[in-house]
Amino acid sequence: MSVAPEESAKEAPPAAPGTPRISVVLATYNRLDLLQRLLGCLVDQTLSPTQFEVIVVDDGSKDPVRERIRPEQYPFRLTLITQGNAGPSAARHRGVLAATGEILVLLDDDMALPPCFLQTHLAYHEQGPPTAVIGRYASDPDIRKKPIFERYMGAKWDQLSIGVSSGAVIVDGTLLATGNASMRRDDYLRAGGLDVTLPRAEDMALGLQLEALGVRLVFSDSAYSVHLSDHTHPQTFRRRAFLHGQLETRIARLHPDMAHADPWRYAFSLPLAGRALCASVLLSPDLGDALAAAALVAARRADALGFERTALRATGLAWGIDYFRGMRTEAGSIRTMIGSAVTFLSKAAESKRTMRGVPVWLARAAGALQRPNGS
Repeated sequence: MSVAPEESAKEAPPAAPGTPRISVVLATYNRLDLLQRLLGCLVDQTLSPTQFEVIVVDDGSKDPVRERIRPEQYPFRLTLITQGNAGPSAARHRGVLAATGEILVLLDDDMALPPCFLQTHLAYHEQGPPTAVIGRYASDPDIRKKPIFERYMGAKWDQLSIGVSSGAVIVDGTLLATGNASMRRDDYLRAGGLDVTLPRAEDMALGLQLEALGVRLVFSDSAYSVHLSDHTHPQTFRRRAFLHGQLETRIARLHPDMAHADPWRYAFSLPLAGRALCASVLLSPDLGDALAAAALVAARRADALGFERTALRATGLAWGIDYFRGMRTEAGSIRTMIGSAVTFLSKAAESKRTMRGVPVWLARAAGALQRPNGS
């Protein structure tokens, strides 16, 4: 993990007089305008500026933040840290190590915040057991102008909010997103911090570690931020899907008893037709690459014709196929991939939670195969 064992096990020392309650930690990279907007949102917070500090880690921006932002102009304590480009998880972790507050609030630099944002996060930590808060990503008011894959991601956050509110979605570590999350600093350290070796899914890995420690996980609509993502390249979207399939497979190995951490959970949540197309990747990752590319082209054409619902479904299919490609690449062979599916089904049979989309009879059959002598 990202910190030494002796560091990850220790708790944060008691706050000294005058120490802020909250440390807002964010990484930034070549997004000066969005960063300045976010800092402006932090100026407008209802929480007193004496109650929080802000730590910005510039992860090797071409236009260094230090040369454009003056910390003394802000009412809160602002710390700027500059490093060579090492990725967002390494930058966030460095910011956490420099933090002095009891509560961490992790943010992305492409967020806008309502004035009550920090006050809302803090309220979750004022009483009750140790808690990690997953704040909702609300869509940019101009999301209709964004590419179809950005609208797809916004729609998934909307669906998550509805699912949690209705009880259809159980909040667990897989949902943690460091673009808007808060937790106690000592819990972060006990969990080992963000794994700086992971280029994606490092927030999910942290979430599962927190869950394993017994930290209460909460999804909050009220602690929302507005996502102003500026991604415009479909290849970035596809690359993210692939990496999630690949890296979530590795992360799941650290939690063999958590069926909900297994990447096969996603495969079984797809509609039947989607499962069939994604399964084609088992036979040929190259075929899957072509299918995902075709699905995204179809999505963009459908969107241009005004069929947004169809376009969103095709975009979701492209994500699923690329996610499967990542799983297949990590598995290395069809045999290993099939074996991992049987293992997942076996875990699902033993899980106290119902795994969405998994037939009970199939899970039980897989469980019987996994038991010695089928007993």
